[in-house]
Amino acid sequence: MKKTGVFITGWTVAKYAAGIGVLALSTQAAALNIMLVNDDGCAAPGINALAETLQSHGHTITMYAPAGPQSGQGSRLTLPSGDCGVRFETLTSDLKGDEPAAGGYCVSAVSVSNGEDCGTVDHLPMPFLELGQRVSASPADSAYVGLRLMGEAPDLVVSGINSGENVGRSTLHSGTVAAAVSSVQREVPAIAVSLSVRSDNYAAAAALVAGVVRKLQDNAKGDRLLPPGVALNINYPAGTPKGLLFTDAGSHSTLSIDLQPQEDGTVSLDGYVFDFASQDIPAEEISEEGIAQREGYISISTLHASFNGPRAAKALTRVSLHGIGDAETD
Repeated sequence: MKKTGVFITGWTVAKYAAGIGVLALSTQAAALNIMLVNDDGCAAPGINALAETLQSHGHTITMYAPAGPQSGQGSRLTLPSGDCGVRFETLTSDLKGDEPAAGGYCVSAVSVSNGEDCGTVDHLPMPFLELGQRVSASPADSAYVGLRLMGEAPDLVVSGINSGENVGRSTLHSGTVAAAVSSVQREVPAIAVSLSVRSDNYAAAAALVAGVVRKLQDNAKGDRLLPPGVALNINYPAGTPKGLLFTDAGSHSTLSIDLQPQEDGTVSLDGYVFDFASQDIPAEEISEEGIAQREGYISISTLHASFNGPRAAKALTRVSLHGIGDAETD
C-alpha cells in the first residue's frame, strides 16, 4: 500500500472539544460568511453542533438544510415535469415541527400545477404522490436554494456533521458529500464532514472543523480558501482518534448494503454490512479514507467536482475507440 506521507498524532478528545487541537490556533481570525447544509435534516444534532461551534469562533452562519432526513440521496434534485412544477420553501422548523437549535432555514419542496396538463398528460415528478404535497428538499436542492437566496456567495459551505461516515465508494450515494460537491460546482469552496455511526461526539468533530477552517484561512491570506473545483471530505472516527491522515477517497467503505435475492424473483434489502474491525495497519501504510476510518484515524481527502478522467485514461480511451467516428465503407 502506498504511504500517505502525512500523519499527525498525540491529540486528545478534550483538545478537540476545547477547539485547541493541532489545527486550531489561539489568536482570532477574520470572520467568514459560512453556509451550512446536511442530509440528516435541519434539526439534526450534527449541523446544530457545527453551527454553534463556528459561531463561537466568530463566523457568521446561515443554515439551509433539508426539512427532513435525506440520507443516501446523493446528488438527487427535485425537478419539474412538464406542467407539474416544484416550489421550494424555507421554513423555521422541519416537517415534524422541530426547530434547529442553532437557528436556520429548513428547506421543503411543494408540488404545484403550472398548467392544465399537470396530473393528466404530465405526471407528478418524484418524490411527490399528490399535487400540493410538501416533502423535504434534497441535500443538493438545499445547497442550490441556499446559494441562490444568500445573494452574495458565502466564503465557504460546510456540509454535515453527518451521522455516519462517508468514505470510499459510499460517498457516491452520500447527500452530505453531494451537497458539498454541488456547492463547489457553483464555485464556492466546500467541506463535507461526517462522524462515525458509532459515535455521537459532535462537539469534537465540530472543533476539528473549526480548526481546519482556521488553518485554511491562515494559508489563503485573504484569497479563496480552496482551489477552484476542490472540496474536502473529512471523516471523524469513533473513540479517541489515533491521529490524522491525509488520504485518497479510494474504494473501501465501512458500509455496504445487504441485497438478498428472494424465491419470488424480488430482491430484499435487509440491512447493512459493516466493516469496523481494526486490522492494526500502520498509519504510514494507510492511503484510503475507509481504511483510516476503520483503523481509528481522522481522514481528510481532497475531492474534485470535475468528472474528468485522468489524462492517461483519456488517452487510452482514444486508442481503444480509434476510428469509431469514421464513416463505414463497403
